[in-house]
Amino acid sequence: MIEALKANPQKLAFAEVYGALQTGVVDGQENSWVEHLHQEILRSAGWYHRKPTIWCLTTLSSLPSSGGEGLDPEIRDQLKTILDEVTKERNALSTEINLQNRAQILEAGGVVRELNDEQRQAWVDAMKPVWDQFKDDIGQDLIDAALASNN
Repeated sequence: MIEALKANPQKLAFAEVYGALQTGVVDGQENSWVEHLHQEILRSAGWYHRKPTIWCLTTLSSLPSSGGEGLDPEIRDQLKTILDEVTKERNALSTEINLQNRAQILEAGGVVRELNDEQRQAWVDAMKPVWDQFKDDIGQDLIDAALASNN
C-alpha cells in the first residue's frame, strides 16, 4: 500500500518512531483512529503535531467464506442475524470512538488533511493494483463490498 502511493516504507521499532518523525527521518506513520492504545500513546506523546494522519476502515459484511452451508438452516439464519446485529452495533461504536479520537487530536492542535475529490480519485487509482494483489487471498466479494461502502 505504501509503495503504491510512491512512498518508501520503513520498518522501525515502535520506540523509534517518534524520534524518526521529530527528526524528519520519516514523514509519517499509519494507523487508524480506533486503535485505542496506539491513539492514547500518540495523543500523550504529541505525535499528531509531527505527522499527517491517514485512516482506513474495512468491515466484514458476510459470513465466513463457507457461507455456513454446512449448518442447519435455522441455526445459520440465527447466526447471520446475530452477526449482522453485532456488526451494526460494533460499527456504530467504532464510528463514535473514531469521532471522539479525531476531535481530541484536533482540540489538542493536531491537523487532519482531507482529500478533495481529485486527490481521493488518485488515491483510489493508486490502490487498485494493491486490491488486485490480495483478491485471491481475501476474495473479490470483500473488495467489492468495501468499495461499495465507500460510495
